[in-house]
Amino acid sequence: MTRLKFLMIIGTVLVFGMILAGCASMQLVSLETDTVTGPAQVRQGMDIEPRLITVWGHYKNGSRKVVYISRNNIIFDKNTPGPQTVKVRVSGMEAGFETTVMPLRTLTVTAPPRTTLFKQGQDPDSSWPGLEVRGEWEGLGNQIISVPALTITGFLPNQAGRQTIRVSFAGLTTTFDVDVRAMAGLQIDQTPTKLIYIQGEPLDLTGLKVTGTWDGFPAEQLAITSANITGFNSNNAGIQRVVVNMNGRTSVFEVEVLTLSSIVLEKPPTKTDYIVGEPLDLTGILVMGNYTGSDPTRRRSEYIPIDQLVITGFDPNRIGRQQRITVTVRGQVANFFINTEAPSPATSQVVPPTTTPPVTGGVTISPSNPTTTKGTSLQFTAVVSGYNNPNPPINWSVSSNATGTGTVTSGTRITGNGMLSIGDAETATPLYVIAAYAPNPAISGYTVVTVK
Repeated sequence: MTRLKFLMIIGTVLVFGMILAGCASMQLVSLETDTVTGPAQVRQGMDIEPRLITVWGHYKNGSRKVVYISRNNIIFDKNTPGPQTVKVRVSGMEAGFETTVMPLRTLTVTAPPRTTLFKQGQDPDSSWPGLEVRGEWEGLGNQIISVPALTITGFLPNQAGRQTIRVSFAGLTTTFDVDVRAMAGLQIDQTPTKLIYIQGEPLDLTGLKVTGTWDGFPAEQLAITSANITGFNSNNAGIQRVVVNMNGRTSVFEVEVLTLSSIVLEKPPTKTDYIVGEPLDLTGILVMGNYTGSDPTRRRSEYIPIDQLVITGFDPNRIGRQQRITVTVRGQVANFFINTEAPSPATSQVVPPTTTPPVTGGVTISPSNPTTTKGTSLQFTAVVSGYNNPNPPINWSVSSNATGTGTVTSGTRITGNGMLSIGDAETATPLYVIAAYAPNPAISGYTVVTVK
């Protein structure tokens, strides 16, 4: 079995070797330039059939054979009447023959398309089935021209009435007529499933069924999109007439947009206690909107997205308890309260102890190299290597460089307990939060805060 496999492999190699040798021997070396034959006359606008051209070539094995050519090998100007040289280019080599491009004299529609009656808004089949166009050339008689070679223009699908369609080829034009029937009616067979909205909701056309009718055609269900709709505005409360438009015809259905009658703060934000300078945090807030229709019994309640809440009354620099924060949505108001305190003296500045604890290393800051955005706050902590007390005395600072000599905007600050607040107008990025061991500021560390 092993010997048989070996013989099969040897045979395969020999066959491929013979094929490759044969291919090499059949390599085209040159074209005969004085024996090329081709049609003495060709039709203007028409390609030359490769089978009408004969080119002889010489091959590496010494043989002389007819060279295979395709349309891509034939180079000439088919649109300009008169004598010219047709070039045949193969493998970078050229040969040629003389011909005359005979002018097109007439262009005639000898059979119209099978379909010449259209509905307004209907596009024709681009191949125009059934259309037959003949050209007549000087000295070469007439011939059917394929539809893909023709330029057909003038069809306007949305314009009702009789239309003249232009057919062009090689500089000549002929025509045929079609009839585009106007839409006779537009009818809503089924309204959308959703007919009641709250202010701010987008229109939902799910379930809408619309039928169009045309003279001479059966009724047809239409695809309706938002581009066919006018008259809906979800910001305006009340009954609205929504208009479906197509081909100059309209049909109407009604929806109702419920008005926001009140809002209820179901849950205030999670964070209600602040240090001066901290930005407002709305995380956890839940505001319920109560909506009412023209019929007072038609009511609906939904939570309002946080991005629709307008917040006023917050001043990050005002100290006090029970500060009123107002939430407004479309003229409806609710309130919640926060407390803002100044930093405690114990955390604003640490006084170095009289006895310096032993320190053996540097300062490590957490979180390390965080990323945040303008208008936010971050709490940092520091650990001094070799200092056993969990709250080492630290002098905190924030700078635009690692040496602590850079500047930041007035809205950016860090408290004595490591709370960093980044101003809305901060331009420095990154920021450097620096923690220095108070008894010996030479022992320090920093972390880089990327601000986006």
